[in-house]
Amino acid sequence: MVVQPKDLREAGEAIKKGIQNKNVVIIIGRCSIEYEGRSESRLSEGERLVIIKEDGAFIVHRPTGYAPVNWQPNTSAIRVEHADDMLVVTAIRSSPREIVRVFFSDVKAVVMGKLVDTGEFIIYLDEHEIRDLIYEEPWIVEEGLKIIEKEKKLPVGSIDLFGYDSSGKPVIIEIKRVTASRDAVLQLYKYVESYARNYGVKPRGILVAPSLTQKAIETAEKLGLEYKVVNIQKLWKMKKEKKRVGIGGEKSILDFFRKQNST
Repeated sequence: MVVQPKDLREAGEAIKKGIQNKNVVIIIGRCSIEYEGRSESRLSEGERLVIIKEDGAFIVHRPTGYAPVNWQPNTSAIRVEHADDMLVVTAIRSSPREIVRVFFSDVKAVVMGKLVDTGEFIIYLDEHEIRDLIYEEPWIVEEGLKIIEKEKKLPVGSIDLFGYDSSGKPVIIEIKRVTASRDAVLQLYKYVESYARNYGVKPRGILVAPSLTQKAIETAEKLGLEYKVVNIQKLWKMKKEKKRVGIGGEKSILDFFRKQNST
């Protein structure tokens, strides 16, 4: 919803409504700002963007640059009042005690609404990308390893990767893109036991992750499982290099990874 208020009173009512409804509220207008708390500051009048998020985070941006000029990571209360022909929006943080007051002399627009964001923030690669890279380049986990199937179905769930090692022994690989916990080890063990029951052969189980908790390592060793620590950033660079080589580069991806390991 976009409100282009005819005066500051209408702007104030729109802002109050947005805050009460726990909407994201964006205010575009001319204002000055005062801050008091661990220090004190004053920003003279100019046209700025004020963002109030659903959780009370309060941010003031100037027309240029990415960094806010004032902000509160969380607030105990946000007040909207009128004083001396100004619309005053006050963001109060109780601990530590900090106050940001924004004095609007003019409001051009108020934008408000509910935003739905359930997306996961992923750095470098997600688990499917790591899986696909290892599927294409199984030597990342172990020399001589041959991967023959992704998402192999078992009665207890789907295996990330399934293949055979250089001696012909079946291998089940479980992939985690963050630190692997004891639960990840137990999940892998469940797959190993399910495969053994269904096929009559006990496979190797390898957990691939950038790191493991100490409890995960102890549990893996106790259950006879293996783990391989991988550098996600290096895998990301490797994926980029594969794409570049695919476009027309001359070096092989093996050359790239050997270079990375030597640095």
